[in-house]
Amino acid sequence: MKKIILSTLIGLGTTIIVSSTYAQDWANSCGNEPKLPVINVSNVTKYNASVEQFNTYNKTVRTYYACFSKQAHAKQLAISQKAKTEMESIQKVSSEMNTRITANLTKLRAVIVAGGKKLNAGSNSK
Repeated sequence: MKKIILSTLIGLGTTIIVSSTYAQDWANSCGNEPKLPVINVSNVTKYNASVEQFNTYNKTVRTYYACFSKQAHAKQLAISQKAKTEMESIQKVSSEMNTRITANLTKLRAVIVAGGKKLNAGSNSK
């Protein structure tokens, strides 16, 4: 029986570590993180009770984590959208500046080339 519990524990595989600041945010939506059960394997009766406690905890913590994960995803999405909006305005200004500078360089280059041709033509006629 111990192997079954151990493999189930390993199968859970995820330890939820959250700073206390964010934990409060999740608690408002998801409740508090379920408390770990005390596992007692000193005799068959306590072992069986511990298996039941583990199974209950397993279901409860998975439900909690699903809620937590949904809330975390929503926060991450909001942060990404805000950053995207800010980056778009910066990219717009940068693109406008690039267009303006490129146009100025093109005009100046044309004046230089035309001036060079004019001066070159004038020096050939002397």
